[in-house]
Amino acid sequence: MSDPRAHVQALREAILADPPAQAGQWLVLLDSLEKAVAALAASRERLQQDVEDAEHARDAANLARMKVMGQLNTLQKSLAAAVPQVAASADAQSDAQRRIEWLLSHGGVDAGAAEAAKTAEMEAPMPGRAVLEAVIAGERKFTKAQLEFTIAEAMVLTGWQMTPLELTEKGEPWLARLVLDNQAASV
Repeated sequence: MSDPRAHVQALREAILADPPAQAGQWLVLLDSLEKAVAALAASRERLQQDVEDAEHARDAANLARMKVMGQLNTLQKSLAAAVPQVAASADAQSDAQRRIEWLLSHGGVDAGAAEAAKTAEMEAPMPGRAVLEAVIAGERKFTKAQLEFTIAEAMVLTGWQMTPLELTEKGEPWLARLVLDNQAASV
């Protein structure tokens, strides 16, 4: 779509090149039209920025929701691994509460259950502190799901200033440090 301001300017030049009797009135109307077009263009730019800001806010909210869901999932899987004696049902919250009650009534867990819970935490799609620290230390790499989640979180944390490829090129330890530092700052 061509710029309406250019059309107004072309019309102004045509009137000035061969002025009709009402040229003064037309130029006043053109000035008014030009101001209206400029106001509409400025309004459109503000609206485009508002849409972009809303999209970023939506993405940040989705990431926050994903983090909460990931944390909940990790806790539920860790409890399930630590207390396999409590069978799973269709109600994950009830299962978690029964597993906690079992742990409280049995005075803790055995080493195998604790190791199973730790494994579940390290393989969770949303990397927790232990995973981030291990990646920073070079002791492990992210799983595919953890890397995807971390890149999405890094995009939010950097204000969408970098593409996923640019973030990936920074390396997994850099990504882990960015996320871990942000977690520490938000506590």
